Amino acid sequence: MAVQYYQVDLDEMDLAIRRLYDVARRLERARLKAHHETGLAHEALGKEFAEVYEFNAAQASVKIHMEQVSTHLRSFAEDFIHNLKLTRDAYENAET
Repeated sequence: MAVQYYQVDLDEMDLAIRRLYDVARRLERARLKAHHETGLAHEALGKEFAEVYEFNAAQASVKIHMEQVSTHLRSFAEDFIHNLKLTRDAYENAET
């Protein structure tokens, strides 16, 4: 049985790593934006009625959820970057 060899395009792997870094940066910006730039001031809808308190509580819950989702996706992207770099380095070392 003949042995098959595959050629890996290291430049494409480098491009994928750069793109994933960009994704991770964008996710961090999204997390910061969710934390600092979302929501209305507590007084924006008025005071002294139950719906305002319910709205503010729901808004805070969604804000926290958005931050958590961004953080989770960024962590996933960073793990993927790490694994892709290890794989890329292994292929590069195998060529030399």
